[in-house]
Amino acid sequence: MTSKQRTRNTTTDTTSTDSATSTEPGVTGGIGERADGTGQVIGFSVRLAGRVPTRLDLQHAGTPEAQLGLSAGPVLVYLGSHYTAARIAQSWAAAAPVATSLVPHLTSRRAVLTAGPWSVSAMVRLGGEATITGGLLPGKPGSDLPAILRLRVGPITLELRDAAAYTTMLAAWRKAAALLSTVDAIDRS
Repeated sequence: MTSKQRTRNTTTDTTSTDSATSTEPGVTGGIGERADGTGQVIGFSVRLAGRVPTRLDLQHAGTPEAQLGLSAGPVLVYLGSHYTAARIAQSWAAAAPVATSLVPHLTSRRAVLTAGPWSVSAMVRLGGEATITGGLLPGKPGSDLPAILRLRVGPITLELRDAAAYTTMLAAWRKAAALLSTVDAIDRS
């Protein structure tokens, strides 16, 4: 007997067989089920401090498959449209008044997990109207933990520990939007 279970964005087959006809190892007596599993990342967090290493890589310019890869520390974000990049850049810029509560440059790296060299830990493809939310988590009085600006872009939660991280990420989103607007202009001509 075969049944299909439909879950959000995934399909899982659950197959039941009886032991007399089963060729799968480990299936003995009665009904044996093959356990097919799926996994889905709903979101993840990235802590950033200081001047975040960023990089832009444009692929397939002038074709419908054009996409821009924005590397920001351990995260690689693929953007396919100017609209998405511009929306993220505008939302990021709107957080500037809140970002003034951040320390200019975090002197203690204790609150941030440092790793190096920077290699990609996650890849995300963003498109359409990306959801951007966030807010300031105030620092704790009497401790050395400063305020944190938490911005969620699609499935990525970015915890910005200082103004330097905010500034470099804002610049990267703006460059991505500008580059993709140029690509969109070329595609229309």
